[in-house]
Amino acid sequence: MIENYKKYVFIMPFVGLFVSLLLFVYFFGIAGPGEPIWGAALYCALPFLVNTICFLPLCIYFKVSKKSEEHT
Repeated sequence: MIENYKKYVFIMPFVGLFVSLLLFVYFFGIAGPGEPIWGAALYCALPFLVNTICFLPLCIYFKVSKKSEEHT
């Protein structure tokens, strides 16, 4: 079960990047960003940023736990 969770954690930034790219295509290519362009850009980048921020501590945790398993 933990192996499936590790796979999910390592895919998170790529899923966020994919969703962010889809949002950029939609907002800037199809719908038009409207008045605050920086707000639309931030909204589009949000999935990637959140998934990456969640990924980093979990990645560090898995590396530390792997090293501690090797020492025991």
